[in-house]
Amino acid sequence: MMEAKQGIGPMSPEIIEAVFRYSHFNRVELMLIASKNQIDYNKGYVNNWSTNEYMQFVKTMKEKYKNSRVKVCRDHCGPGFNGIHELEDVYKTIETDIANGFDLIHIDFCHFKGSNEEKLAESKKAVEYCLKLNPNIHLEIGTDENTGAKFTINDFSTLEQEIDFFKSFCKPEFYVVQTGSLVREINQAGKFNKDFIAKVAEIIHGKGLKIKEHNADYLTGEEIAERNGIVDAMNIAPQYGVIQTQYVLNRCLMYGVRFDNFLNVVYNGGKWKKWLEKNTETNKLLCCTIAGHYHFASAEYKKIIEELEKYEDVKDNITNLMMEVIGHYDKFKSS
Repeated sequence: MMEAKQGIGPMSPEIIEAVFRYSHFNRVELMLIASKNQIDYNKGYVNNWSTNEYMQFVKTMKEKYKNSRVKVCRDHCGPGFNGIHELEDVYKTIETDIANGFDLIHIDFCHFKGSNEEKLAESKKAVEYCLKLNPNIHLEIGTDENTGAKFTINDFSTLEQEIDFFKSFCKPEFYVVQTGSLVREINQAGKFNKDFIAKVAEIIHGKGLKIKEHNADYLTGEEIAERNGIVDAMNIAPQYGVIQTQYVLNRCLMYGVRFDNFLNVVYNGGKWKKWLEKNTETNKLLCCTIAGHYHFASAEYKKIIEELEKYEDVKDNITNLMMEVIGHYDKFKSS
């Protein structure tokens, strides 16, 4: 069984190093949760890394922080998350992840184009393929698309049937449940449905599984405490990328480093569109703050960092800042 309670999106080398550094000094097990968009067998937006290249960097971090305990995980491994719906793409990810020593794979076929029965059948095939390649791989299961407060599993017997279906051929570590959390812009736009999740927790814990909450970004200490004893682990990703972007832009203003070229790249990339809620595209700075992390590998961003390095050790400062965010969520006590 894994001890980790916090999954962190690896949006930059600095964020990844923060995970290892925090784990090393605090003796805490943490998870890195790479999506297919971020890192995959054929590259991703994080440092333009392939899975192989990413794991080479992870190896250097393990050597540098010898007391760290970091689980390397695949988040949302299923069709459609990177715009590709062919199952061949999903299986290539699974093969490459397991060949590179990933600790956990999240099988998520919520975007599969087919009936619920077909979705479950294909999920089973993917799980069995994981276990064929590595019988000891940790598994996370989630087939319900996150929509925030609108739950699609409102029948507890349906939930139990789905869990029993997966338990009939595997033993998942985590079961993903919609808790009401939802990230929009640079805020937590959802609402934790405590009564509902407490009932779900009874079912899931009673079956020997743990609850994983996704989209747990931007939670206050009080909101984290509200989950204690109910939720077992949570994923936080966009918040880390946004904080890094905010820090870099703030330092640009402080030292007089121009960043308009970077803003143009981010804005024209359009990745901010999926995150907008109340604001519009006329709020260009907000749009770029939301989506800056998608372009950390760009020449424009690298030029900014090169300029900032003349004034401070900006990469190390970002890493230390990320450790503070990890520490905020480390207050979370699972059941």
